Amino acid sequence: MTDAGPMGRNKTTGSAVGILALILVIVAIVIGFTWYIWKNPEILEDLARFLIILAGLIIIIVIIAYIIIAVLAVPYYALKGESYQTGATYDLNDVKSVKEKTSDSKKDDADDTDRDLKD
Repeated sequence: MTDAGPMGRNKTTGSAVGILALILVIVAIVIGFTWYIWKNPEILEDLARFLIILAGLIIIIVIIAYIIIAVLAVPYYALKGESYQTGATYDLNDVKSVKEKTSDSKKDDADDTDRDLKD
């Protein structure tokens, strides 16, 4: 193994403090939200109603998007047409056996082909 040379290292103390601060902020928000719900339990009904309506709207938007995609796919498919190869034959007599061939024999075949081309 070769030596990559001298290694450098940067301190990550600032990032660690930032992550710790973010975790503390998230914990404080969760505790504050929990305390607010504990003092005002009727807000759970409003929150549940809002989440149900939001989920319904998302489902409706997804269904509408799929319908639009399906409708637009039909003319695209009709205009695209079908592509196929012309002038090619797919005769089974042209198929060569690959039984008992290895990567070395492929090299030999390539060398033989190169020699045939040079002759």
